Amino acid sequence: MKRIAIFCVSYLSDKERDAYLASINIAAQKAADKVSVEVFVANNTKEDNPGYFGAVKRMMDQKEMNAYDYSIISNVDLALEEDFFIKLADYECSEDTGWIAPQIWSAQESRDLNPKISERYPYYKLKVLQFMHHHPSLHKLYSKTLYNRKRVHSSTDGSIYAGHGSFIILTKKFIERCGTINYPIFLFCEEIYLAELCRVAHLNVTYTPNLRIFDREHISTGKMSIKEYSRLNYEAVSYILNEFYQNR
Repeated sequence: MKRIAIFCVSYLSDKERDAYLASINIAAQKAADKVSVEVFVANNTKEDNPGYFGAVKRMMDQKEMNAYDYSIISNVDLALEEDFFIKLADYECSEDTGWIAPQIWSAQESRDLNPKISERYPYYKLKVLQFMHHHPSLHKLYSKTLYNRKRVHSSTDGSIYAGHGSFIILTKKFIERCGTINYPIFLFCEEIYLAELCRVAHLNVTYTPNLRIFDREHISTGKMSIKEYSRLNYEAVSYILNEFYQNR
């Protein structure tokens, strides 16, 4: 039997959280003979908000992480397919896999949000993103033009650079080699952070569209102002550049 932990983070999204937890419960019941699922919830508030991975770290620090076959990190604006845990239990995970990226279907964008990033960003592209987020008007223009031109990804599974951060499946091998989450940034670029940890640890990120999640659209980040959104992104990109691209 596979032992699975889910660490989910909610921010002023009680309705979405409860619906997500209900979908987890249904999927877990259907796979009761194959998996043992433990769910841990962080309810971030305006008064106590350590951010996305900050909240995950708090929860993980209180658990014996090596006890789990899979550790899932997620938002709450999601729903699991009913046979999700059945498929995850049957999934033949290779020893060199650190992160499994499922299909995350967005009805709003009519596409799978994975693969999030197929190949590692070159240094210059991150510098462009850093510059763009330093000037919020540029990012606003990008979000209304180039971002909306994204196409549906291929459904072919295989190795990628990074999956989407809304639903992340980390393997036991990831925990063994990389430890628990320790990302000192409030929000954004979590995918690149994890991808870099996998790269350094010689672990693969594997896109597996047979595992399916439904996305209910950016509940928390949609509440941010453009100025705040850009400031946080700028801090995140700057951290990634300093931490992982100094010896580019």
